[in-house]
Amino acid sequence: MRNRSWLCFAATLGLALASISPRGAGALTLADLDGGGSFSAGSFMFDDFDVVIAGDLPVDLADYAVQILADGFRISGPISAILGGSGTLLLSYEVSALSPIIGGASLLASGVTIGAGAQALVVESLLGPASNVLGSLVVFDIEGVGADPDSTAGFTPASSVSVAKTITVGGGMVAAMPMVEQHFLAVEEPLTGVLLASGLAGLAIAGRRRDVSV
Repeated sequence: MRNRSWLCFAATLGLALASISPRGAGALTLADLDGGGSFSAGSFMFDDFDVVIAGDLPVDLADYAVQILADGFRISGPISAILGGSGTLLLSYEVSALSPIIGGASLLASGVTIGAGAQALVVESLLGPASNVLGSLVVFDIEGVGADPDSTAGFTPASSVSVAKTITVGGGMVAAMPMVEQHFLAVEEPLTGVLLASGLAGLAIAGRRRDVSV
């Protein structure tokens, strides 16, 4: 009887999580981005999106809402699996910034896991313009192990970054990652900072000379 109650609870929770998709009329979705859409957030431009869904996740990309933030974006939707099912959402894209440039990135995602073996995790790789590895980010919630809902990485500033993100849920009664936030850090270009410092130093020296001549 207790097992049946757990199954009913897991199924109900899974369906509730699967229905999370705060879309309104004209709201941005993964379908828009995968179809060639792009957007800007603060000083960043996001484009060249590619989305692949596998396993038990709903395959209609219009069910996954995208909210633009001041320094990135948030994905929310039916990223969940119940009763031992599993699913994966693969997302890749380019982010660029001309001035200032990109000096770091962070992920924020709170998973939901119920039952032995349940896990929800996001793994992200960050590559520079020459395909050099800038860093990686990992957030997770694993039943019986623990959870780490945020991850941050700083790297050598770059004008553009290629991102490959893998969101995986599965096992146990319920495994879900209903919301994933992506943020980027804007920093001043090193050369710009050097030129600014040199200019300020030159003005200071010129001011001293003028005082002496007077």
